[in-house]
Amino acid sequence: MLRVLPLLWALLFPAWAGAIEPGALAPEAAGVVLQGPPGLKLSQLRTPGRVVVVDFWASWCGPCLQAIPELNAMREGLVHEGYGDRFEVLGVSIDSDVKLAKRFLERVPVSYPVVDDVLGVSTQAYGLWRLPATFLIAPDGHVQFIYHGYGQGFTADLRQRILGVLKPEEKNRSFFRAHLGAPSAP
Repeated sequence: MLRVLPLLWALLFPAWAGAIEPGALAPEAAGVVLQGPPGLKLSQLRTPGRVVVVDFWASWCGPCLQAIPELNAMREGLVHEGYGDRFEVLGVSIDSDVKLAKRFLERVPVSYPVVDDVLGVSTQAYGLWRLPATFLIAPDGHVQFIYHGYGQGFTADLRQRILGVLKPEEKNRSFFRAHLGAPSAP
């Protein structure tokens, strides 16, 4: 048994050694666009004041099949509540075959942009070791929180964390408007 431990350590260590941590600047996430404008990537979605959720998944991942509809419903709810201009989800498939990802999206449609990381560049940059992997990116571009896997309450917790980031910014805007006045028209 003791001989096996170093081998297991050597095999498993690279899988999580490069994983990004909360507080780190979010790497770029891009790939073949499956849904959204041509050439879409994370940096285009990260506008001032906007929170972005980057969700990595695969067509063969059972927990992803459960998580994606919930994530989509959560996104649609936040958009309906008026957060659409300050929040977005970017789905990133890690399927090596774009056709598999497209077929998956036909079965499990979403209303947010999706890319396929065919070459694994984004997957490697984020240091993925488990799916689904969901990253909450704050408006300043830093990773606020990371979920690995899927469980009951996933989207409720994620929603609260998103609102926790968005609401303080809302208060700051209201404060400045009240104390500094609304900008006058030219």
